[in-house]
Amino acid sequence: MRRYFLVAGIDFGTSFTKVVVRDNNAPGSKATVVPFPQFPNGLLPSLVGIQEERLTLSAFPEKAANIPYLKMLVAHVAQHNTLCNSPSKVPKRLIPLYHKRKNTRQLLRDMLSYYLAYVIAATKAFIRTQSNWKDFDFTPQNPNDTLLFQLAVPTGLLNDDGKTEKLFRQSFIAGHALSQDVNPSGVEAMPYTTWARKVDSVIPPNSTDWEAGYEWQCLIYPEVAAAVQTIFRAPNAQDGLYITMDVGAGTVDLNAFRRFTVPNSGQRNLDYYAAIVRPLGVQNLVDTHIIVNPLTEAQLMAALRQTIQELYHSACLYQPNCGAIPGRRTWDHTRLFIFGGGSHRQEYQKNFQAGIANAGIHNSRFYFLPQATDIKLPPNIDFGRFAVAYGLSFFRANLDTVHLPHQLERFANSYPQNRQRPVRQNQFNWED
Repeated sequence: MRRYFLVAGIDFGTSFTKVVVRDNNAPGSKATVVPFPQFPNGLLPSLVGIQEERLTLSAFPEKAANIPYLKMLVAHVAQHNTLCNSPSKVPKRLIPLYHKRKNTRQLLRDMLSYYLAYVIAATKAFIRTQSNWKDFDFTPQNPNDTLLFQLAVPTGLLNDDGKTEKLFRQSFIAGHALSQDVNPSGVEAMPYTTWARKVDSVIPPNSTDWEAGYEWQCLIYPEVAAAVQTIFRAPNAQDGLYITMDVGAGTVDLNAFRRFTVPNSGQRNLDYYAAIVRPLGVQNLVDTHIIVNPLTEAQLMAALRQTIQELYHSACLYQPNCGAIPGRRTWDHTRLFIFGGGSHRQEYQKNFQAGIANAGIHNSRFYFLPQATDIKLPPNIDFGRFAVAYGLSFFRANLDTVHLPHQLERFANSYPQNRQRPVRQNQFNWED
């Protein structure tokens, strides 16, 4: 067995990115949060700066024009959309880079790969200098130690037949391949044209075989499935329906899914029935970047309640609300989880429950994610902010198998002749 098997879970958030590292060869040991230069609390702003057509990291130097909401921009252009119809204003300093690249998708791939290259480089520097694994062998293909990275992507961004997932993973792999070309201190800027050439040099025209070569170095996993690992890995973890809400600074991520154990095998699966990512996060009340149109609290919460109802109605295409007695129908025992940086704000809690009630779901219980005991957190930082990165510090092969909506058959297609009959395999109700 190898000496160290380190897994670095990366939560690439709308506003902040977090990394948690765990030695999966040492059961019972604590995972640890990666600190970053100038951000010792582990909350790295999810920003790429542009200064005189050079790329830099957030606030390095301060005169750079930051590109906020990079995650949402990448998802936007993955659908072959243009920057001019982006949901947020595009900083003017990005336009000259576009004219150099003349390809919006490649431009955003360059930006994201540069950011992730720095995250990976800083993580490796932490392992070398500040961690309990300072003797880690970074020699390529060494027989002693393994380090792999797992990146969380919001499930709602993965429902497009793989377009967004492919762009995220390409950027992720390019960042991994080029991480040695980025200063882990984050203080050096790089000419954009230089970085673009580097990215082109590592991504071949036909990237399918290239991506397969990184099957186990750069993994992608749905964000919410990672966040609830503290629940799912418990000895008394329960199967059933879940609705989760991750309240971030820029977005709110909503997910409806079913966790179930395959009979006679013990294998745990997650079937995602619906997922929505909307710009309804805390910063939409007061946008510090001044690039989205702020909403009043009443407008924001009305939109949140409506989105929850949309989520529920979409989920019912895969799992109808079977049964006639309120309180005993399929969705009436759904477990509700709220987490993320804004989860403790009363208005989000109140309107999460109101949206669930408006959807017609009864008796559902409301939970916060419990504090994990096997992680060393920075002082005065809530575990919920690191829940996703914590979940991704476990090797993906040991996490639940995930099926996304575009991989599932809708209920009407699965059971075209027997829609009113109780279903016991993929769908269920509490009267079965």
